[in-house]
Amino acid sequence: MNRCKKKEYRVWRTAVIARDKTCVVCGKGPKYNNTHHLIPHEFQDYEYEIDNGITLCPRHHALGKFSAHKNPIWFIKFLSKKFPELYWIAIDRLGGIDEV
Repeated sequence: MNRCKKKEYRVWRTAVIARDKTCVVCGKGPKYNNTHHLIPHEFQDYEYEIDNGITLCPRHHALGKFSAHKNPIWFIKFLSKKFPELYWIAIDRLGGIDEV
């Protein structure tokens, strides 16, 4: 990751955590919270848009049985129920993506 990308990432991460305050699943945090890209960061058009991020504790981001990385089906269902606006933004954007 180059220097410019690191700065963009830090700004994006700070904005997402400031918006959500704590893990959106369990309310823990904010000390060790992570940010999770709804649309993978390989899709650079949306990489650092605030609507492409959500705040998760380490357990719900990647470590636990019910985490965005280990159980994406669970996470998609959670997102669609608790944050339908972010869910539909991501779905709409993914509809415009042909292939990686």
